[in-house]
Amino acid sequence: MQVNDSEQNKAVSNRFVYTVILITLALTMVPYLIGQALANNRIYMWLGYNLDDSCVYLSWMRQAVHGSIWQYNLFSTSPQHPMLANPLFWCLGLFAGITHLPMLAVYHLARLTAGFALLFVVWKLIREMLQDTLAQKTALLFVCFSAGLGWLPGLWPQGGISIMHTPIDAWQPEAVTFLSLYLSPLFAFSMLLQVSVQLLLWKSIHTNSMKDALLAGILVTLLGLTHTYDVVGLALTWVLFLVFLAFTKTNATLFRKACARVAMAAAAGLPGVAVIAWELHTDALFNKRAAVPTLSAPIAYILIGYGLIFLLALFVPVHFLLHNKNKAADADRHDSTSLFRTKTAALLIILWALAQLLAAYLPVAFQRKMLQGEHFPLAIMAAAGTVWLLRLPRSPLRQKTLFPAVIALTTLLSISNIRFLTRDVLNDQQNIVQTFQQRPYLKPGEWKAIQWVKKHIPAKVAIQPMPWVQLSASVSGKASIAARDMTIACFLPGLTAHPVYCGHWGETPSYPHKLQQLQDFALPSTTDAQRIALLKKMKVGYLLFSQKDSDDPSADQLAPMFRDVVSLPPYLEQIYSNRDVNLYKITSLPIGRSM
Repeated sequence: MQVNDSEQNKAVSNRFVYTVILITLALTMVPYLIGQALANNRIYMWLGYNLDDSCVYLSWMRQAVHGSIWQYNLFSTSPQHPMLANPLFWCLGLFAGITHLPMLAVYHLARLTAGFALLFVVWKLIREMLQDTLAQKTALLFVCFSAGLGWLPGLWPQGGISIMHTPIDAWQPEAVTFLSLYLSPLFAFSMLLQVSVQLLLWKSIHTNSMKDALLAGILVTLLGLTHTYDVVGLALTWVLFLVFLAFTKTNATLFRKACARVAMAAAAGLPGVAVIAWELHTDALFNKRAAVPTLSAPIAYILIGYGLIFLLALFVPVHFLLHNKNKAADADRHDSTSLFRTKTAALLIILWALAQLLAAYLPVAFQRKMLQGEHFPLAIMAAAGTVWLLRLPRSPLRQKTLFPAVIALTTLLSISNIRFLTRDVLNDQQNIVQTFQQRPYLKPGEWKAIQWVKKHIPAKVAIQPMPWVQLSASVSGKASIAARDMTIACFLPGLTAHPVYCGHWGETPSYPHKLQQLQDFALPSTTDAQRIALLKKMKVGYLLFSQKDSDDPSADQLAPMFRDVVSLPPYLEQIYSNRDVNLYKITSLPIGRSM
């Protein structure tokens, strides 16, 4: 079962790897291309699931277009300190500014580029960990395409997504590699850093040079500045690894070398984490954003969300524990750990999976974000478990049928990903995303109004797009007011660099309360004194109204001042209008803040 390093086998292996990577990335483009084909004279924004978070990343890019190294939260008009820009989106914004390419084109180019680099480094890691060729190929396929059992009838969410009662492969993209590659350059890039750190630290332990450990630490600093949560899982992995080596006393030399390499990486990686910790301490707005609860689903839904991958992966720790107890075990034993290059390699992968899962339940507000990275060790272990099962003495499969069996199993494991993509395409057909508060398409007039704002509204002046509102029946049967669309408020910061008072569920502090204020603003029952007090509190210079469809009767009732049913109050002046949008300047009030 040794790796054949002949040139011919290397060429075959390279063709396999590049083919799998290119197919994976091509599949991530399919829903976007279908979305564009469905545009029908509307402006497709090339975003779908988690559209609201992508709008935040676009706002970071927009601020970097002119080269500023500072970053503000454009989804709030609250006082804030400038923060050091996210390195990834600062580079992307700078690139967009230099090349004059559309930011969304740069966004997807970065997603694909980081995705290619990620999968290539994953392959390097797989070859370092596994010594069996079939297991290596199986691991890459599982990383690229596998998900859990969320696709099964009764488990897949119908309508809105209930996070706490749904398998994670149906809604948490950072938990699944394919979904991360499909949706976000931030996920792809931060995963690239995660895997690179693991690979470099592992290699540094098996060499006499500290260069790999130092480079790993530099990447930890970059990861800390880019996607800080991921540092926790990495740190916990290597703490567990060192603790295990210390208590088992299997190899004193290995333990000393590992301690030295991890210490160097930790020292080099400290600056990135320290910068974020300082900003959390000094900026109240940033602190509030970090405190928005993003809790992990119950453990059952994580395990179901990995499904067969998790079950197949269990063979590795079980075999490791069984044979670790038996010191006289035959070195050539046939179990899933024998497919690894060394027992220590199997140990690292086991502890990586354990650490990421433990990190996702630490008592912090951002729990579930730390599950990112769990899929890699699970897929590697699942590959070893799968190949071990396929090669059992009583298995009906022969050598020539093993790889087709792996392909069939990979197809089965990918059903949730296929259903995820299909759901996004169906949402495009209905012009909705999973939040039900944004649209993947803008109306032509909305796009024209945004371009007008970029040219004519003074820089850094806050503009608040009004939510679309409707009457909806409550459980008691009494009609209530509900916001049904915040699309323009979500897109405006990234498309124009103008801040908004309320626009994103996590970036805007007290988002539900502020949304309620905006819903009530245009009601006939709201007094001018109340409106003026809110405008002063909002610190905005302009209001934008886009709920202009003639066949929207609830809008006439809930926003008559913007629908020409009643006269505008004297402190609002309409300065721009088209078929889809009205823009109002706030007069006799202070024009919003500057940063």
